[in-house]
Amino acid sequence: MTLISPRISFFTLGCKLNQAETAALQHAARKHGYIPVDFQESADVIVVNSCTLTNRADRKTRQALFQAKRRSPGSILVLAGCYPQVQGVGAAEIPGVDIVLGTRDKFAIFEALDTFREEREKTVRISPVNNPERWETTFIAATERSRAFLKIQEGCSNYCTYCIVPFARGNPVSRDFENTLQEAKRLSETGCREIILSGIDIGAYNDRGKSLMDLVVELEKLPELKRIRISSIEMNTLSDALIRHAAVSEKLMPHFHLSLQSGSDTILKAMNRKYRTEDFYKKVAVIRKHLPDASIGTDVIVGFPGESDALFVESMNFINEIAFAYLHIFRFSPRRGTVAAAMKDPVSETRKKERATLLKDTDRNLRETYASRFYGTVQPVLWEQFEDGMCSGLTPHYLQIREAGDPGMLNRITKPELNAANVIMKSDNCGATCPQESSGSKTL
Repeated sequence: MTLISPRISFFTLGCKLNQAETAALQHAARKHGYIPVDFQESADVIVVNSCTLTNRADRKTRQALFQAKRRSPGSILVLAGCYPQVQGVGAAEIPGVDIVLGTRDKFAIFEALDTFREEREKTVRISPVNNPERWETTFIAATERSRAFLKIQEGCSNYCTYCIVPFARGNPVSRDFENTLQEAKRLSETGCREIILSGIDIGAYNDRGKSLMDLVVELEKLPELKRIRISSIEMNTLSDALIRHAAVSEKLMPHFHLSLQSGSDTILKAMNRKYRTEDFYKKVAVIRKHLPDASIGTDVIVGFPGESDALFVESMNFINEIAFAYLHIFRFSPRRGTVAAAMKDPVSETRKKERATLLKDTDRNLRETYASRFYGTVQPVLWEQFEDGMCSGLTPHYLQIREAGDPGMLNRITKPELNAANVIMKSDNCGATCPQESSGSKTL
């Protein structure tokens, strides 16, 4: 008798780290005999990898669960990730949910599925996130050949007043140094040409004295690996030594995503950020001293409680003074359980939208100004996608290029001349703040 492999679908909310983790779970699902299918299709197992970073994210998580159960009423429904981690066992009371897994339990999903099938009883596993020795060693990065997100760190202890991440992801914990190198070696040997080092607060990476700098140096020794990119990093954990190293490295890309959040010291203090605008300006100056053309992007939250018109203008002026390569713009959305949710002097939704619109105009101008400095120059592009006769890929400076090509260009690096026609001005901005992304933890 031929056994039919069970079908499994995933729905992911929130940050790109969540997306990378889902990709890893899909990769593992195939090894466990499952057939991954689209979320809109019926499935035997449905996994909602949740986000709880805003109240709206909570609603979207619950809506995804209801939709999934309505579409496949006989399926095993799994709620995983940050929502149950923060909500606790109460998350198990959502109708239709069969398995509940916390942030660091999601990687034991296939064991939990086996247990559920044997016992046919609701399974709830929500481990404490502040156990410093808990690192999901089963996490295997997934890749679409050209680029891969390599998770090296988990958790954050900054406790910004708007952010629930420390409660959802726990305190910082770093991946084993040798285990990280082994996986990077596996990825590069299977065709991956660029690795993006990712995590919640990757500048805090430290495994028995081995720092982010040490990791980069070792990764550069992998012959098949052509590029290393650092995902979003806190300004005060980006070392000057790593900046200097990027200036002479052939593999570490000249691209830094430094989360600013606000260009007003008054608002930065209210956010409990660990720097002020002067500190941020000095760090950018170090980058530009050693890498004058470096791509420097940032996150900005508009409409934080107490942000008057004058403070918003102050923030806008600082953003223009820095002259970022691009902005990620978020409207403040209060999250229950955070300090900022109870702050006085809220900004109206209308004013938030107006400010976000102004910043989007600024973002468009910044992107065009930064890209134009490369027009007429020849830049190496790692080609990642082919569709309708067009290839697209990234330059070292994180400019997206699209031009006519063929599938044979994929996963290769060529050097086209850049111009206004082949540089894509793509905006990544969304409507409401996602503290995961806007705390310096967004993966690129």
